[in-house]
This record gives sequence, C-alpha cells and structure tokens, in this order.
Amino acid sequence: MIHALRSTLWNAVDGKARVPWLILVPLVGAYGCLILVSEAAILLEMPLPLAQLLISGAPVVAALGLLRLSSHFLGDPRTLADYDVMVNAGWLRELLMGLGIGAVGVAIPYLIGLATGVLRVSATMDGGDLPLGLGVLLVVAAMLCTGFWEELLLRGVFISNARDGLRRWLSPSRALIGGLTISSLVFGLAHLGQPEIPAFILTWILAGVVFGLIYLFSGNLALGIGAHAAFNITANTVFVRTDISGTEHFSALTRITVESDASILGVGGAVEASGFLLVLALGLLWIRLSTGVITLQGLPLSHPPRALAQE
Repeated sequence: MIHALRSTLWNAVDGKARVPWLILVPLVGAYGCLILVSEAAILLEMPLPLAQLLISGAPVVAALGLLRLSSHFLGDPRTLADYDVMVNAGWLRELLMGLGIGAVGVAIPYLIGLATGVLRVSATMDGGDLPLGLGVLLVVAAMLCTGFWEELLLRGVFISNARDGLRRWLSPSRALIGGLTISSLVFGLAHLGQPEIPAFILTWILAGVVFGLIYLFSGNLALGIGAHAAFNITANTVFVRTDISGTEHFSALTRITVESDASILGVGGAVEASGFLLVLALGLLWIRLSTGVITLQGLPLSHPPRALAQE
C-alpha cells in the first residue's frame, strides 16, 4: 500500500515527483494564494485597484516560492532561467515588443467598434475610486503581475512538464501540442466566472492557445508575458467596458458602452476574441521578422523519458 502510494507521487527512475505534481503544486498554490488574498481584500474593503494589485501580486510570490521548493523537495531540476525568467537585453526587448503587440491587439477591435457605432465612449479620464494617475498605475502593476505568474505557470511550467510526460507516448511535436491543449483548457476553466454567456468561455480557451503558441513559436516567455499583460492593461485602463461588474471602480482613460443588443458583443465575445486573434497574428509576425522562421521551438527537457533514453 505504501509502495503504491509512493509510486503515484514519485518517479524512482527519473528521481523526481511525477509530472502532475510538478505542475499542480505551484499552480494550485498560486491560485489558492489568490483566493485567500481576494477574501482578505473584500473583508478589509480596500479600493478595488489596490486590492487588484495585492490579489495579482500574491500569486507571484507564491509561484516563485513554490518553484523554489519544487527544486528541493520534488526533484524538479529546472531553474527559473530554464523556464526563461531572466533579465537581460534580449529578454527585455521581447517583453517590450509583447507589450506593444498586446496593446495594439486590444485597441484595434475597440477602434473598429467605435468607428462603426456599435461601441460608444461614455466617459473619459474617469478616476473611479482613486485619482486617475494612481489608479492607472496600480492596475498596470497588477496586470504585469498577472501576466508574469500566469505565463510562468500555465505556459512555462505546465507545457514544459506536460510535454516531458507525454513524450513517453507521443512524438516531440505532438507532446508539445498535447501540453498546449491541456494548459489552454485549464486556463479557460480558471476564467469560468468571467463571461456572462457560458459559450464565451471558448474565448478564454482561445487566449490560452494564443499565448501558448506565442511561447512555443518564440521559445521564450517574455513575449507572451508582455502580450498578456498589455492585453489586460489596455482592457482595464484604456478601453474599460461599462457592462463588466466592478469596472466602475477602476481608473479609466475611456469608458466604453456597447450600443448594440447583439449577444456576440457581450463580455468575452467578438471584441475580446478578435483581440486575441490579432495578438497571435502580430506575435507570429514579430517572430518571423526577428528570427526569420516560424517553427516549434525545442523547450528544455528535465530528463529524457526512459524509453527515449534507451533508444
């Protein structure tokens, strides 16, 4: 019994915890920390932008701490550098380019909606609960934190480790696609409460696919972190929808009202979905221009699977 339990937790051949635990420990820990801080922020009745920063920043600390513990207690040989968390000129360049891609990807659907009259600017330079500059700064910092920890765990940690496990049965490219698929489903389910129309959860699954493909084709996290953060920043400070509960507390450069009754324009509908697709197109264009090729990158394996090592 004890041996069976141990075998479900530990891979004696590779000398590390089994793949699901390498993924679940930091991921569940980060989301658990997010939930606890969210509840504390509600009890303390904090201004929403400040609460958002704390809610988004706490999982960063949890994720980094749990990944550190994973290397000691779960046998994960990867370092943060292996997950492409580093600070150098190249990494910062990709981060900044990602920020630009995310901002443009969000802005184009909103600008088209405003030009066609299906969207309307209902307010400008509205500070919400705080002075405009401070409110925007807090949300920008919060969204940078969210982009960082979600990309680190749901793309870097999840796809890399899932690929390791799937390579026992699948080819390297199919294992990558399998890891991308599973991580995208998890990412979508984590946003289950956001869309009012249940079918629009597909938009958040699409977002997982988009950021996952950017990661796999670029071979680094920085581009996806930037694109993810900028998407959230732009949607929560520049074009703030009035039909999303709670956004009236955020500082907004413009507040956007939907003028059409078409359900496709609901939260998570055409505006957000087209934005994610534009982010993917712009991301792939940048990867093609900067590398000269668009191909799946070989992310570092922690250990070759036993069957592969024997070939």
